[in-house]
Amino acid sequence: MTQPEDGTATAPPAPRRRAAALTGVLGALLLAAVAVLTVLDQAPPAPVPADAPAGEFSADRAHARIERFAVRPHPLGTAEHDRVRDHLVAELEDLGLEPEVHEAWGAAPAELGEIEGLAPVGRVRNIVAVIEGTDPTGQLLLAAHYDSVPSGPGANDDGAGVAAILESARALLQDGEPPRNDVVLLLTDGEEVGLLGAQAFTADHPRGARDGVVLNHEARGSGGAVMMFRATPGAAPLVRAFAGAAPYPVADSTTAALFEFLPNDTDFTAFRAGGLAGMDFAYAGGSAHYHSALDSPEHVDRASLQQMGANTLALTRFLAGEDLAEYTADGGDLVYFNVPPGALLYFPAGWAVPLAAVSLLLTAGALVLARVRKEATAPRLLAGTGAVLVLLVLAGAAGALYWRLLVALRPGFAELPTGTPYAPLWPQAGAVALAVGLAALWYLVLRRVGAHALALGALLVLALLGTAGVLASPGLAPVLVPVPFAALGALAALAVRDPDSPWRRVLWTAGLVPTAVCVLAAAWTSFDSGLETGLYTALPLVVLGLVLGLPLVEAPRARRVRVAAVPVLAAAVSAALVAAGVAANPGGAAQPLPTALAYTLDADTGEAFWAFPRYGGEPRTPEPWAAGYVSGGASADGPVPDPALPGALAGAAEAVPLDPPELEVVSDATAAGERVLRLALASPRGAEGIVLAVEDPDGRVSGFSVEGREVAPVPTPEGLVGVHVYAPPADAPVGVEVRFAAAGGPLAVRLSDVDLSPSELEGLPGYTPPPDGRYVSHSRVSVTTSREL
Repeated sequence: MTQPEDGTATAPPAPRRRAAALTGVLGALLLAAVAVLTVLDQAPPAPVPADAPAGEFSADRAHARIERFAVRPHPLGTAEHDRVRDHLVAELEDLGLEPEVHEAWGAAPAELGEIEGLAPVGRVRNIVAVIEGTDPTGQLLLAAHYDSVPSGPGANDDGAGVAAILESARALLQDGEPPRNDVVLLLTDGEEVGLLGAQAFTADHPRGARDGVVLNHEARGSGGAVMMFRATPGAAPLVRAFAGAAPYPVADSTTAALFEFLPNDTDFTAFRAGGLAGMDFAYAGGSAHYHSALDSPEHVDRASLQQMGANTLALTRFLAGEDLAEYTADGGDLVYFNVPPGALLYFPAGWAVPLAAVSLLLTAGALVLARVRKEATAPRLLAGTGAVLVLLVLAGAAGALYWRLLVALRPGFAELPTGTPYAPLWPQAGAVALAVGLAALWYLVLRRVGAHALALGALLVLALLGTAGVLASPGLAPVLVPVPFAALGALAALAVRDPDSPWRRVLWTAGLVPTAVCVLAAAWTSFDSGLETGLYTALPLVVLGLVLGLPLVEAPRARRVRVAAVPVLAAAVSAALVAAGVAANPGGAAQPLPTALAYTLDADTGEAFWAFPRYGGEPRTPEPWAAGYVSGGASADGPVPDPALPGALAGAAEAVPLDPPELEVVSDATAAGERVLRLALASPRGAEGIVLAVEDPDGRVSGFSVEGREVAPVPTPEGLVGVHVYAPPADAPVGVEVRFAAAGGPLAVRLSDVDLSPSELEGLPGYTPPPDGRYVSHSRVSVTTSREL
């Protein structure tokens, strides 16, 4: 409105109103485009072909390596695992290197926290090869693990990391001159069962005891952007090197801060505990393939492989010529995040708290100016802030309901790793459309509060949440970065006295560009954590970004029916995208779902059982194929003798003649009321592992060690405590030595030897493979016997 001298209000000319409205719509479209471009900017580059110059990294050449070794599952302790190790040693020798097979005993590092029940320990064989430096100031380690899970070939996890290192080493050796620093190629063993190889390397290998920088390579899916998702404390020089040397750097300190609270670990955890500085890299898109039977070479995204390898090669060339003492010392921490085109921005973590103070101050200024300009009264600003908080809660609830709808339409979604379907694009886009509809419906109800009051309320909420995050961890500061820019944009826009001036929309749009980069784009990339969990992040971020942009599209004179068309249209688009997502994920042989089955023989009674294990300690209903083997429930002291199968559903099976594991008491000494037992365990049938479980409901047992490697398991709710020994040597003269202490009298123990590979089920009487559309993800074939000590 304009205000003439006589004080009467007159409507601005229609062309000016239309120009202002058009400017706002164009501004909103620009912000949406910036968000999309930010996501696309982080996408991996095109793969380089095999005929590229010898000094370049080629994804096609690296992929050919994956095709040669990641052809079958090769978990620790299997014959295929031995074949893969021999093959990788030969590939390193073909590069002119002299690889060493480092054999040692490894245990899960203490940094993993308390391990309930059966602590993993194993005999591992790491592969170590060194490109000697001319004047080393330290060592640069390129690390990846070469073992796979029993259910899949591990082409992505971690065949891609292994291949990226081998191809990077090949290209590095083409440089003509050796590097200044030692470059160590470290292919670790036993990562999947507890980071055993990495722990053994840092504990036992001479190079594990040295200072150094490690670049660890991982995968949690089959493609997507390769992110540096965490670094060791004080790694600011490494982050700056990554930002400057890597051609395709993708990283976010928010992810690094949150990862400290997530139940996922890589070998990086053991390296960090061992005193190495470094960074952890992985891609996480396409996570339906993660740990599955389809984690095969044909499902490795060559673009992601190119990004991983090109970054590794460039960063290796840079660090190999630097004084590594500058990178292993504590150089402080950084806040970092991506902005297009292809840049990784960073600033000292010490700036995070001042940033929060400035953000709150500028936000307060925007609120005051809005009050002065009579765009929003204090009560309306308060109402707008409360309404935004309600909207965020509603967005989280909408995410939960959306997930329930997807699972109702395709129940198999809930069974896939991380809850992400094989074709996730349409369900993810449907979630974004749902968020748009929810925000539009919310605005329709609250339109009388005013667009500026609602938008500034959202700005205050973001400022407060960002400040709380920064106080918890400075690494969360990227959440706060958009606030001062949005506040400055609001101040500049509100400084324009004419509310119908197009310049108001222009300035408001300019202030929200960082919001598009750091909030709206982050909403989409959060789906890489998994569709189910990503919904709880994506929808609140989308609605928050939309509310901040309300002054751009405010239409106070528009009829309610026209405004109502937006949520209706958004709901229709979301429904169409959900239908497309269901159609794109029909299941079947091309999109199989996991299942589980175990066979266990009680050597004491001669009885055998089929069992459907609990997943993550929680009971699950077996699907029809597995249900055909089991019936009823079994408690912890029920019919299933294997100590790793408490509470499993069980069914009778035909017994087969399998030799039971053996236990010999090497020594049994008592001092000060405490027994110290040394036992020797062996598997005459050469199983992949041996389990020793002690019934200890009173917490009398402590001090476990296996071949001198100490572990600290805690009793399960069923009162079992012990160790799972992986890859026990078949040729050991007295078996595997286990030591523990116990207070009080006799102890009941259960001893099992176990094969975890699904292929071990084949040939058992009564077993038929699952139908098309299913693969065995978790399996066991075990023989159990009981003793009293």
